[in-house]
Amino acid sequence: MEFDFLFKLILTCCFLAVTIVVCCKWIVETYLDYIQVVTGIRVVTLEAAKEQHRLEQKMIEENDDDPTAY
Repeated sequence: MEFDFLFKLILTCCFLAVTIVVCCKWIVETYLDYIQVVTGIRVVTLEAAKEQHRLEQKMIEENDDDPTAY
């Protein structure tokens, strides 16, 4: 084998390895962004549910005029 062929083969393999690693990096970043968005939506939904529950409790307390009505 000539040096030129071996050099081109090594260079091609290095470019292939870098391409594969960059693609894996993009896939992992995309997955992590997706998880972050889904978790953020869950947190926002949970906060909204807590706020709604708090408002309902407040309305019940405000409408409770007669403490002996139970």
